[in-house]
Amino acid sequence: MTALRRIGLVLCAVVVMAPALLLLRPAQGARPSAAFVGDSRVVRLTIGGLARDYRLFVPAGGSHPRPLLLALHPLHGYALAFERSSGLDAGALAAGVVVAYPDGFDRSWNAGTCCQPAAGRDVDDVAFLDAVVADVARRTPIDRSRIAVTGFSNGALMSYRLVCTAGSGVRVAIPVAGDLISGACRPSGPVSVLHVHGARDRVIPLDGEPTSPIDADGFPPARTSIGLVAAADGCTASADSRADAVSEWRASGCAAGARVELLTSARMAHAYPVGRATSAYGVDMATLTWQFLATVWR
Repeated sequence: MTALRRIGLVLCAVVVMAPALLLLRPAQGARPSAAFVGDSRVVRLTIGGLARDYRLFVPAGGSHPRPLLLALHPLHGYALAFERSSGLDAGALAAGVVVAYPDGFDRSWNAGTCCQPAAGRDVDDVAFLDAVVADVARRTPIDRSRIAVTGFSNGALMSYRLVCTAGSGVRVAIPVAGDLISGACRPSGPVSVLHVHGARDRVIPLDGEPTSPIDADGFPPARTSIGLVAAADGCTASADSRADAVSEWRASGCAAGARVELLTSARMAHAYPVGRATSAYGVDMATLTWQFLATVWR
């Protein structure tokens, strides 16, 4: 087995605390647990000559415009697995947020220099995600001032690219275990970013690496990525703090009150922490995601 294949399997598997969810792929039309009161469906679009799918979860009740969260799966993952493993639908139901789970091209996202095959094909995933937002807005009322993106690994890389692209309507990003690899951060206005990373991550290391089996150009340090966002937001200062296993770097004095933060778990490897792992890592994305969004969407 090649190093690239081993890395790919890690990227796909660690997102799920119960691995069988990835190994046993349900039918594409399957719905989440009946405990979630809402509608989950598969939508197909044609973008750049390619047929692309996304899953859409719409909480029941209400016809007023609601916030939208884009949730991006890791390399070799897929939308249904991420919807089921991330636990985001339960929080979306409580918060009244619509969630779209797009499928990457052949289970990958073109976040800049990574990942294959999407990057090699120069797939325009920014255009695809913009089209997803537009399509969701045609199906259910969306509050265009409250659109966010989150993702794990390759999905986190793509989250950074989307929020840092001028013209994107996304103003909030929550990347988990991924960096900015698409160049400078040039959003059209102030953006809020919560970057979550594990200090023991060997796939996309916290301190970066000059080259990688999944990206010959390597990855920058997490502090470099979040620093580019802070610079784009015109933040004037920063501070570090620590509580048990979790360290926080937070910028301040940012334009329009934008929040720019890096959370580092000393015990976490390359993972999207939900379920049983959260007690060890000190981070639970199933709750942290909604806490951050509640703060920036006030």
